[in-house]
Amino acid sequence: MELNTFLLEIKKWKESHIEQYDLFEEYMNRKDNAGYDKIFQMATSIIPKYKSAVSRKLNQGSFDDISDFNILFSENNVAEYLVSNFQNIPKNSIIPAMLAWLYFGKSFERMVERGLEMRKKQTLSYVEKQFIVSIMKQVIEFSISSGLRIKSDWENHFQQLQLADGNNLENWLIQDSITEKKNVGRKPDTQELPQHLLEKIGKYLENNKSENHLAYLKIALEELKFSKPKGIKAFREILNKKYGNIISERGIQSAYKTLTDTMSNGEFQKDLKQHRPFIDQLKEMLSN
Repeated sequence: MELNTFLLEIKKWKESHIEQYDLFEEYMNRKDNAGYDKIFQMATSIIPKYKSAVSRKLNQGSFDDISDFNILFSENNVAEYLVSNFQNIPKNSIIPAMLAWLYFGKSFERMVERGLEMRKKQTLSYVEKQFIVSIMKQVIEFSISSGLRIKSDWENHFQQLQLADGNNLENWLIQDSITEKKNVGRKPDTQELPQHLLEKIGKYLENNKSENHLAYLKIALEELKFSKPKGIKAFREILNKKYGNIISERGIQSAYKTLTDTMSNGEFQKDLKQHRPFIDQLKEMLSN
């Protein structure tokens, strides 16, 4: 199965199993590490030598090279196992929720946060702390190399963590609360929905009303030349007037800004593999 097709299937599962996914996310956020322990147990059942490999790595204090783990994953056909168990889900399996969390949740951020919390434990040795730091670094590097995050995502996240731990919150707390006064005489922005697409858009919105879903819709309409760039406030207002129950402008604006931002290599975030398939699928649906 191609990766983009697989990601679409995972996303569909997440959207149709909201309660089950929420329970898994809550499980992973527990302070007793129960979720991580469960994943580790699953890993050792798939890869019998995994536990001893982790112990050996920890005892040797050699954390920079993880090629031995990659070899174990390949030898034990881990990718094939996950795909197979997603397509034919065993009873009580955590694999669908785990994959949804990994690709479409805040998985990488939560893993790094958990590492930061664990490092604060006074009972840990320096070797154990080094191991945790190494894992955190590898998590970040994987998230970037796989295209699921970019460097600025992590810069912003660590800034938020520093704010959460610090005392100088005043500037940040009022930063998004200050709005500019409207320029006198400026024409209000307007957006229109193509009449021949109203039914298709309505059907899409029945199960797709998150900020990302609405940003995908806006971008798809723009790329099909059915909508003017930007104008999120007017876009949200016309959707809410026509269909009702549309989330706040601020959420859509944030998602739209993220997707239309350019990365260091000049590409748009919307063209990353975790976003582009959904935009293209939506364009195809609107065009047919």
